[in-house]
Amino acid sequence: MGNEDLTLEFMGYKAMCHCRPIIHRLHNKRDPKIVSSEKHIDLSRPHETILDCGTLEECYEQIFGEAVKKYNAKQKRKDRRIENYLETILNDKRQGKHKNIKANGRRKPAYEMIIQLGNRNNRPDDEKASRVLKDFCNFLIKKYPNIVPIGIYLHNDEFSIDEETHQKIFSPVHIHFDFVYVAHLGKSLKTGMELQCSMSGALAEMGFVTAKGKGTGQQQLEESARHALQDFAEERGIKIDRTPGERHSHKEKPVYQQMKENEKKEKRLSQKEQQLEQDRTDLDKNIESFNQKSEQLEKDIQANNDKSLDLFFKENQLSKKQKELDEQKNEIDQKSKNADKTLQDAQTIQAENQKTSKNLELEQNDLERDKSLFKTSAQKVGVYNQLCDEVERKNMTIDSEINAFKNNRFENFSARFNKFVGNVKKIVTAITTELNWYKAAFKNFWNKTSKDFRHLADLMDRNNCEKFSDFNKKFYNAELDYQIQEKNLIHHQHTISKKKINNNYDLER
Repeated sequence: MGNEDLTLEFMGYKAMCHCRPIIHRLHNKRDPKIVSSEKHIDLSRPHETILDCGTLEECYEQIFGEAVKKYNAKQKRKDRRIENYLETILNDKRQGKHKNIKANGRRKPAYEMIIQLGNRNNRPDDEKASRVLKDFCNFLIKKYPNIVPIGIYLHNDEFSIDEETHQKIFSPVHIHFDFVYVAHLGKSLKTGMELQCSMSGALAEMGFVTAKGKGTGQQQLEESARHALQDFAEERGIKIDRTPGERHSHKEKPVYQQMKENEKKEKRLSQKEQQLEQDRTDLDKNIESFNQKSEQLEKDIQANNDKSLDLFFKENQLSKKQKELDEQKNEIDQKSKNADKTLQDAQTIQAENQKTSKNLELEQNDLERDKSLFKTSAQKVGVYNQLCDEVERKNMTIDSEINAFKNNRFENFSARFNKFVGNVKKIVTAITTELNWYKAAFKNFWNKTSKDFRHLADLMDRNNCEKFSDFNKKFYNAELDYQIQEKNLIHHQHTISKKKINNNYDLER
């Protein structure tokens, strides 16, 4: 099925007939030694040899053998006889007339005509195109009797790789029509053999003579064959696009491929230049926007600096007031202590004559001190545990707090600074507390004996501690069984002592 473009009015398929003096017969016949190195051929697809008359030597013998014998029979001088007509053609150094002085004008023994319908992007059905092209070859032989075919090959196995999709794109069905130009003595030739290989003579006999405004005879043959192919294909139901295409000189396949590759590269380069220009414009806009934001940011920073300086002065004033309050508190505390000491002295003088009362009073003081120390230690341990848990739970580090202080620019500087200082204090306190715990836990570690470790294991089992960290935590929280017992004993002794003191005080009164 053809790939007709249904979105637009379908114009038809292009028809091509192109002659060239270059023949790759082994390639045309799909010789395995040749095509094995040609990466653009897929031998699993259709390819067919319609006609093959053998080697070029054999073809020349079939076409000109009889004429050579007749010619040699008439020659009386041996040096005028033709031993090998093909070598005679190849060794002929005469040059034809060409506008291009670099062109090779020497005689060619054979030519090739490439016949094709459509292109790789717009092509008719492969089977229908193959059938039409085969029939056209028979029509071509009859219409142009002076081109004698020596090989006809149909190819539908060639492809190229699309640069964007990297997929295979197969070329349309085409035929390589290899032939020899044959001219006749008495028609276009005046001397020599009855049949000769002569392009100009053969073309002249078919009515194609180089003339100004008409092109060369070969160009006229190509044009005639192309129009014949257009009519032939349309008669068999293939629509042909007859709109004139771009005129250009025919190029060899590698040169044509390179030319198309260069065109694609130029197109991509142009697109990249346009994109680059657009990117440059966007970049200029972004730079301008960035400069405006930078100016605004500098203004905001300056305003924040002014606020920070004002805040700093206020904080200094608050610090001085706090210092004054602390001094007043210390003075009150000192007076309170003095008052307590005076009262204690009075009680001591009152109890000097009673030894028991004095001992009880001393014991009471010891108990009060132990209770106060225990309570203070328990409170500190609780506070430190809360700090350590908070630091561990929030995964707080000094580096993370520094980054948070730098990145959180939307919050008031004073609040950010106070928050930063507070969090750093918490981290340092947690680290110090944990280091003190480890220091205390491992203070005499290296001097412990096996008996000590067994005693420690018993303590851990008795207090349901699977890990030493659990044991250490309970130890500093005074939650071990022997600590609880000691605490209860102290409390009990304190209650008894207090009761005795109260009783003695009542007796004295």
